[in-house]
Amino acid sequence: MKKIAKGSYGYIANHKKRQAVKTLLFFSLPLALVAVGLLSTNERINLLAVIGMVGSLPACKEMVNLLLFLPRKSMDAALYKEIHPHVGELVHLYELVLTTYEKNYPVDSMVICGSSLVGYTSGKDLDIRTGENHIRKVLKDNGLRQNVKIFTDLKHYLERVDTLAARTEKEDIPYTPDERYPGLTREELIMHLMLAISI
Repeated sequence: MKKIAKGSYGYIANHKKRQAVKTLLFFSLPLALVAVGLLSTNERINLLAVIGMVGSLPACKEMVNLLLFLPRKSMDAALYKEIHPHVGELVHLYELVLTTYEKNYPVDSMVICGSSLVGYTSGKDLDIRTGENHIRKVLKDNGLRQNVKIFTDLKHYLERVDTLAARTEKEDIPYTPDERYPGLTREELIMHLMLAISI
């Protein structure tokens, strides 16, 4: 099964399938060890059972990751087909689930251009202002100031993306490359930070 990178369209559905397969594979060996130990010794407690139980810890880790993604859905194909032509060559991300200590914020599409970071979420019951403030804080903590706006109205989001895509001149924003991430442009660094705070 081909892996789809985080931030790409189809990531969530692909990750769920991959995690389900990994979880099954990771549990199969410990279960086999426990079964062989039980059948060969006729005792519940034996060396193979202990090794199998300890060996199930990585499988449990994979299962937690799967359970974290189960309630999430990939963005609708029709929505992707509607948004993607507007994005063009802009730095963009899809299917993010931005995490905070209190809540997670699903963002279907995000574009980074100059001093603007705009996103669209189809989630209707979200506290958008808190999500925007969280993104600003993460960027500020990393020495970046950015105008952040998350839209719940697709028409307004696409209009804003079109405006950003139509810019002919790059904004002159002072930027000192981050020594932790040499070679990244300012927009690529912001993209990296958004991926880092997304599950």
